Amino acid sequence: MHASWRLMYRHGLPALALVTLVACTATPSVPPARLEAAPAAAAANAQPDATAGLRVWVFRAGAAAHLGHNHVMRAGDLRVQWPAAGPVLRFRLDALAVDPPELRAAAGPAFASVVDDDARAGTRANLLRALEAQAHPEVVVRTLQQRGEGPRRAVEVEIELHGVTRRQWLAVEVQGRRAHGVAVVRQSDFGVQPFSVLGGLLAVQDALVVEFDLLEPEPHQLLGELPPVR
Repeated sequence: MHASWRLMYRHGLPALALVTLVACTATPSVPPARLEAAPAAAAANAQPDATAGLRVWVFRAGAAAHLGHNHVMRAGDLRVQWPAAGPVLRFRLDALAVDPPELRAAAGPAFASVVDDDARAGTRANLLRALEAQAHPEVVVRTLQQRGEGPRRAVEVEIELHGVTRRQWLAVEVQGRRAHGVAVVRQSDFGVQPFSVLGGLLAVQDALVVEFDLLEPEPHQLLGELPPVR
């Protein structure tokens, strides 16, 4: 096991989480725990992490559900910091990729329906409106603590979404420096009314499935290259 992960196991799981929410329709970073002198603004200015991924699966509901679509969204600017307690994730709602064709194609029959550009734009507009993204543009997830041993961990996180902060436990699997997890997030827990039209004839399920993958950087990537000891 990588030395940096052994340190994380003592202080808290390097695991993650998530999330976002949705309304849909068929139509129209240097962590302060490691370098305390780092400015607080570093979190907001952190660059997207190409090794991390977060996807949100949204499911149709209502008697006319067959007229709508299931949806998948990907965090397009996921930024990850690695303090001692575990990773802190941030992403902007307006950077979410809605129904990327490659994700839908890989998701199986439940996502086989064709979503054209107009439907994608409508889903995006409904999403940003439901989440009041202009007032609350960013989602933040902070690791608080972890329980368990070996590859399977229970991780408590704090999620900031839609102006609401809540704690939630997640299940995370750790292999070396990699972490993979799946969580269920209820829109109503964050004060968001799931999308619904015609008295619920066509709607979105309250519960969302959030899936994530992280790769902890090597120590020199976190701290920078240290000068040689003389």
